[in-house]
Amino acid sequence: MTMTTSGKRIRHCLAAAALVLTSGSYGQAAQAPAADSPAPAYREQTPAPVRPEGLTCNELKSQLKAAGQMSILSGPKGAWGDTFYGPEVPRCQFYQMPQFTYVRTRDGLCGVGYICIDKLSFD
Repeated sequence: MTMTTSGKRIRHCLAAAALVLTSGSYGQAAQAPAADSPAPAYREQTPAPVRPEGLTCNELKSQLKAAGQMSILSGPKGAWGDTFYGPEVPRCQFYQMPQFTYVRTRDGLCGVGYICIDKLSFD
């Protein structure tokens, strides 16, 4: 039985396709971890911002002192989180300066600590 040239071409194409499909799996990366596995260790997770209205001034100050820095929701109606530093004055970026700031806690205004704000420049 003799095979025609078109039959040989089809046979060679099928063999090449099978070779490509089977050898492609050897160079692929490993599978992604399952959804229930813990987060990778190299990612630093930041705690959620603190709502000061639910705490007293002394509770908030003690948490900040223990942590050294924390994000506290401030602004009108707790719109955004600012990073507060305490009890020492922080070293801010060169274009910023530290400012002592108050937040509203359960028992009134509280002088919690410092935030870094942008310096004003008059050019």
